[in-house]
Amino acid sequence: AIEAKTERKGKVGLSIVALKEELDDTAKSLADDKKFLADLDKNCATKKQEWEERSRIRADELLAIADTIKILNDDDALELFKRTLPSPSFLQMKVTAKVVSQRALAALRAGSKHDPRMDLVMLALGGRSKDFSKVLKMIDEMVILLGKEQSDDDA
Repeated sequence: AIEAKTERKGKVGLSIVALKEELDDTAKSLADDKKFLADLDKNCATKKQEWEERSRIRADELLAIADTIKILNDDDALELFKRTLPSPSFLQMKVTAKVVSQRALAALRAGSKHDPRMDLVMLALGGRSKDFSKVLKMIDEMVILLGKEQSDDDA
């Protein structure tokens, strides 16, 4: 009976020590959680202020855009635009690829110094063929083939 009580006392003592350690760990965890909560409150307050500032600026921008549209849609602004801009300079002009290539070819031909490296470019721009897609495809296939052969040679 004494041995059983001694054993039980030892187990209770160990249990008490374990519970005290658990209590200390819980107290430390609680302190960390309270610190985290305080930081979270501070960060939330900061984020709330930043959001209010962004919302205010956004509202001001929207108001300014609305005022600008109102001014531009006014009849006085239309008359002013008609007087100051006789040509439709704000309109986007459609330019085809053919026109662009003709302009590029003319610019290359107008160059004062003849560069033999530009002959192929001028030939491509002035030729009847639209592009060199077949040639480029063959070059790409050759590069792949050479890469495979090189890896075979290395192995």
